[in-house]
Amino acid sequence: MKAHFLFRLLPLFAIAGASADTFELKDGTKLEGTILREDGADYILEVQVTKSIRDERRVPKADVVKQIAEKKDETAFEEIAKLVPTPDLLNDAEYASRSRKVKAFLKKFPKSPKNTDARKILDTLENERAAVSTGGVKFNGKIISAEERAPNAYALDAKILATEIETAAAAGDVLTALRAWTKLEKEYQGSSAYVSTIPKILTVMKSYLGSVTSTLAGYDARVKERAANLAGMAVGDRTRSEQAIAEVENAYTARLAREKADGEKWVSVDAYQKQPLEETKRKLESEIRRLGSINTDNFPKTEEAYETAYAEITKPEVTKQEVDTALSKARSASMPQAYLDLLAKAAPEFPTP
Repeated sequence: MKAHFLFRLLPLFAIAGASADTFELKDGTKLEGTILREDGADYILEVQVTKSIRDERRVPKADVVKQIAEKKDETAFEEIAKLVPTPDLLNDAEYASRSRKVKAFLKKFPKSPKNTDARKILDTLENERAAVSTGGVKFNGKIISAEERAPNAYALDAKILATEIETAAAAGDVLTALRAWTKLEKEYQGSSAYVSTIPKILTVMKSYLGSVTSTLAGYDARVKERAANLAGMAVGDRTRSEQAIAEVENAYTARLAREKADGEKWVSVDAYQKQPLEETKRKLESEIRRLGSINTDNFPKTEEAYETAYAEITKPEVTKQEVDTALSKARSASMPQAYLDLLAKAAPEFPTP
């Protein structure tokens, strides 16, 4: 768990994303930076120290043997190239955002040699977006069209959520894993993915419970140590530190309020906020007990019901009575309305008597 009580001095010129030329010196050294000003026989350069940090350096003009201007289109294209291949599960809005970045590049650099590659990237994004906007999805690196998804949509969507849980858990993103689990449990209890994910989410919960319990155990000492550190500071430093702490606390309080307003079961915690930690600990203990004794044999077979109904509805020469019967069975299998709608959409139309 990351504590928010961090104070550090950043270099004066911590400027990310600024363009830079390359300066080659007599001794073979190459500096990436820009000329801030000239001071007599010297250049004052803003030099790249790391990817995101710059600093000033005085360089004699006589030492510069070559100045290579940055090819700004190539630098900009480096970011465009990262937009593909796209990750799984992007939605329409996320595809649109990526497409806008490529279009902005093409508009800004209409004569760039990179435009052919940029247009290929845009075509890829637009083609995938078209599939997603009509009900498809990208999963395991492959676009699955709405037509391909339809026969086992319920099982596929449950599997996608289960994969989100595994991916988030592997990355240490516990909140995302728990929130995806809440959705999986609410909408897909009748899926094989739900059953197979129970042991995995139990492992996540137990690990998280250990972390929260440890954080709570050190709460009083941590608060006392912070107060002592503040008391030992000079007045000006203490004032600035207290202001920084207040900003962090206000930001956390606002985030917590948004999460609760959105109905999130699992909310963000902070090492210096005791009540959310205690609430999370109680929820974890309760969920671990419940899931440890859960009997999945009594769950509805929704996955099987959906696939059986779809196969029945789409078989050749199906009758209206067979369609009505299949839909009735699907409705009795605790199937979310979205999947009943997919079944109804797949059914043939019959003439009105």
